[in-house]
Amino acid sequence: MVRLLKFCSVLLFLFFFNCAERTIVIERPGSTPPPPPAKNYGQTVASGKHLANGKKFYNRGKYAKALQEFNQAVAADPQNREAHYYLGLCYQKLEYYKESIPEFRLSLEGENRDNLFISRVRFSLAYSLEKIEALEESEAQYQLAYSLDPQNKSAYKGMERIKEKREKHSKIKIKEE
Repeated sequence: MVRLLKFCSVLLFLFFFNCAERTIVIERPGSTPPPPPAKNYGQTVASGKHLANGKKFYNRGKYAKALQEFNQAVAADPQNREAHYYLGLCYQKLEYYKESIPEFRLSLEGENRDNLFISRVRFSLAYSLEKIEALEESEAQYQLAYSLDPQNKSAYKGMERIKEKREKHSKIKIKEE
């Protein structure tokens, strides 16, 4: 009986004084789980070969063929961030801006610490967002791209374009009133 009383008193003490450890998990709304890794080494190699072939087609301006290669690279290794990036670039070149956005977002996930690569991805994402008129998010992505690489003059020019578009939109709204 005494043991039960001591046990209950310890539990009450922990409960009232919050001595228990807590973990807080914050989830972004609409976040998707990361893609699964390649199942084996062979798939990683195959993904790399499709990526190399896709880059050759991309550099020659054959975006539809490059798109096929990059899709195969992603199918072989869904965590191939570079393949997602180039897949997004192909969608941009083919003017499928909405389709490019998820690919750029996937290429940003993971543990990549290469600021130049991340800056290029964020610039490309911002450009697609600008094309679909998501100006606020586009401006934020341009700013992030520029902060990661101050030599990225394209990101700076993108921020300037967004400011000009906002000024035009505000002038139009004033005239309508």
